Amino acid sequence: MSHISEYEVENILIDRLESIGYSFIKLNTYEDVLANFRAQLAEFNAKKLEEKGHAASFSDTEFNRIMIHMDNHSVYESAKILRDKYILQLDNGENVYLDFFSNDTDRNIYQVTHQVTMDKAHKEDVVYKNRYDVTVLINGLPMIQIELKRPGVEINEAINQINRYRKFSFKGLFRYLQLFVVSNSVQTKYFCNENEMVDGRYNPILKSLVFFWTDDKNTRINDLNTFTSEFFCKPAITEMIDKYMIIKTTEPVLMVMRPYQIYAVKAAKKRVLEVNQNGYVFACTGSGKTLTSFKLAQILRDEARVDLVVFLIDRKDLDDQTVEEYNSFEKDCVDNTDSTRVLIQMLKSSEKKMIVTTIQKMANAAKNPKYEEVMDGYRDKKVVFIIDECHRSQFGSMHAQIQKHFEKANYIGFTGTPIFEKNKGADGRTTADVFHAGDKLDACLHRYMIKDAIADGNVLRFSVEYQRTIFAKNIAVKGIDPEQLDDPEYCKRHNIDMTPLYHDEERITRVAKHIMEHHEQHVHPQGKDTYTALFAVDSIPILGKYYDAFQKLNETVPAEKQLKIAAIFSYQANEDMDDGADEHSQELLERCIQDYNAMYGTAFGIDTFDPYRKDIAKRLKQKVLPQVDILIVVNMFLTGFDAKPLNTLYLDKNLVWHSLVQAYSRTNRIDKVTKQFGQIVTYRNIKKWQDEALTLFSGDGDPNEYLLEDYAYYLNQWMNQNVILRKITPDVEAAGQLQSEDEIRMFIMAFRALAKTLATLKTFSKFDWADLGAVMDENEYEGFKSWYLYYKDQTVNPNPKVPVPVDVDFDIELVRTDRINVVYILNLLKNAKTHTKTEEEKQQDVDLILREIERSDNESLRLKKEVMRQFILTRFYDLPENADVMEAFNQFEKEQMQADMEEFAFDNQIDFKIVSDLVSAYTFSGNVSEDNIRERLMAYPLGLLKMTKLTKNVKRFIQDTYKKYKAEGETE
Repeated sequence: MSHISEYEVENILIDRLESIGYSFIKLNTYEDVLANFRAQLAEFNAKKLEEKGHAASFSDTEFNRIMIHMDNHSVYESAKILRDKYILQLDNGENVYLDFFSNDTDRNIYQVTHQVTMDKAHKEDVVYKNRYDVTVLINGLPMIQIELKRPGVEINEAINQINRYRKFSFKGLFRYLQLFVVSNSVQTKYFCNENEMVDGRYNPILKSLVFFWTDDKNTRINDLNTFTSEFFCKPAITEMIDKYMIIKTTEPVLMVMRPYQIYAVKAAKKRVLEVNQNGYVFACTGSGKTLTSFKLAQILRDEARVDLVVFLIDRKDLDDQTVEEYNSFEKDCVDNTDSTRVLIQMLKSSEKKMIVTTIQKMANAAKNPKYEEVMDGYRDKKVVFIIDECHRSQFGSMHAQIQKHFEKANYIGFTGTPIFEKNKGADGRTTADVFHAGDKLDACLHRYMIKDAIADGNVLRFSVEYQRTIFAKNIAVKGIDPEQLDDPEYCKRHNIDMTPLYHDEERITRVAKHIMEHHEQHVHPQGKDTYTALFAVDSIPILGKYYDAFQKLNETVPAEKQLKIAAIFSYQANEDMDDGADEHSQELLERCIQDYNAMYGTAFGIDTFDPYRKDIAKRLKQKVLPQVDILIVVNMFLTGFDAKPLNTLYLDKNLVWHSLVQAYSRTNRIDKVTKQFGQIVTYRNIKKWQDEALTLFSGDGDPNEYLLEDYAYYLNQWMNQNVILRKITPDVEAAGQLQSEDEIRMFIMAFRALAKTLATLKTFSKFDWADLGAVMDENEYEGFKSWYLYYKDQTVNPNPKVPVPVDVDFDIELVRTDRINVVYILNLLKNAKTHTKTEEEKQQDVDLILREIERSDNESLRLKKEVMRQFILTRFYDLPENADVMEAFNQFEKEQMQADMEEFAFDNQIDFKIVSDLVSAYTFSGNVSEDNIRERLMAYPLGLLKMTKLTKNVKRFIQDTYKKYKAEGETE
């Protein structure tokens, strides 16, 4: 709300922190922070010091030794020091093990301060002087920094501010900051500190790594008051720092877990330790299941009641990246050998309480008589099996073998696509059956579905194109609709076998040609970054036919335009050759591998299939260049394979349920800004199965929420946006004649929206400028673009020739649509004050602005309509020409709000301060209860009816005032 300053929000926040057990301490400079740390660290370790015959304080020499140990380290190194003990040599010759942090909430000392100033006078390596908003200290160390903006101010400003502090002034003890919180009271986020320098360059925190907090049902907790109560509750913040942050061991990275990951770990831990039952976590593919499951394994390993934690992976998922990922969480934790004997040696070791291995080796160990002695030792032990991607590998005999052997084991599964009743297989078991937790417990411990992940920006939406390839002209069979022959359900009902047509060589050639002709636009979105693609087909013989078709097509284009096509599949050594295949699968695979070797200079063979698979994976991930452009597969790589640079899946096979969602999800990992969605191009009509699968795995939600609209939709959008642009500037020549800031702003907004639509249209295979040319052809578009870029250049030119609006974002590739809102109107007013305009022109501008306010459907502007009108009519004309219009409006709005509150207080004969305090509290917390209001009104001798009526009036006034005066951009 515009009348509340950041400083007032700070004070309300500090009051809230004090109410939940934090002690306020005034610290002005870095010297104060050091002195406080010295005192609190001694108090925190008082018992240990006293046991050594030492007072609960440090001498100058002792504290100097501590600071030599602690100072001048990176954020990453500081995070490790924080969690370790330090052997301090005391002046009396004794050694004492000092702790800096404890997982015991009752032992830690929790403080809060604000407005600490960092400058060169107090810390010489500080570059620029900065003053911080609110700092939370634990045992004297700054641990969480909170940066606040007044309600309505863009929250990203606070993130930018923290990035600036990290670069220039978070020095010394401020390197021990673990977490940041940013808020404008109604939007609150948290994120982890990171190493400020990586490879000698400043490393800013990415906005994609800044998270909302939620409850365990994934509902966001936005307002600062509720967030503070939950996030900063002393046990919660201690547990967050102790258990739910990750210090990677193989690279200098500090991470914090997201809410859904934390809730999943807590639920699984409770199920194992308190209920002694099984369960599974339903976490959308791409949401960080590996980290969540691995953190659960670490936490359970550290529990005295647990004898062994075994993290089970399917062998085909244990590629180099997986090994690297697990080992980055904990060095050398993965048993990635092919030998069961190595697993047995690890089970013999008393030091190994956590093992990462494959389900195949564990099943082999359980059934092999020669390992019986070692394995029998675990029959009655508390063993916890954590099973990654449990929907694939755990439904067969291997799981049964392991379950039979470990009689007291618990099983916790993680999957993005559980098996439900609707999609269960031949054995009839669901994921809930396998991880049965008793009749009264839900086997599913926590759900984080695709709808949640897309809403949070953790994965991308999908763009799905359906390409029809079979068109029937004359059908001899009566009653068959030729238009429905691409519908597999229709064909099934009418006993029509379309397989021969789908496998026809002419069709295969046409599909391969279509892919090659349009591949560029799919993997070079907006002509920039290069991505990779998968092509999934329905059998190995068809893979061979497609592979040969691509090879022939490649020969018809210049070498620089040829695509790097690879293929991979698994085969049966003694397969049946009676199905008409021209060559044995092994022969086909050998041929593909030899071509691969020729293309990349490698030397793989059938006997080195696994290294071949790993090399392909690296090239798809762009870890090794040159990359694979298109990998043709049957089933491999469609599950469990994660590659951010993979953005396109071509399909010529039918997919249903979890297989479909898993395959689609190969494409929608977050990557560079040019990757806006995962692209699916399907040459089969699988829409019905797609919608059923997306509905099932999003909790029966609307599948269209996760899909882009079709080509026709964006084409229509292009037509409508063209009309808007033409109203502002009818042609390219007119675009170069724009003079006023208002005109330029509207042109920028209109062209930017058009450019965004064009970027989406170009990703469709059917894109053709001829479809768009009816209203604007490519040449004219490029002309408008030239003027757009010209105005962009003016923003960085110190002496612009035209009055370019500096508060407009320019972006051709990723375009943001503006609204006609309060800020926009104020900028128009600013433009209307320019001294180059006559009084008549100024009045015309103001009349236009007043009409704009009247007709606007913007909710925030509509509520402020009368305030803005009064500002224009009573204050605007008297402003000097160089006045800051926005600041003047904020001041006017503040005065109007105070006048409203004074009038309400007078009319209802209550103290103005009561009204003001209640409005401030509502701004901070987002809610106000009638009990709170009644409590403030108790001083007035009112009967029950009058008290009830007044309470309701006050509540209504608070809510209406908030809506009327909240700043632009603020949400409910």
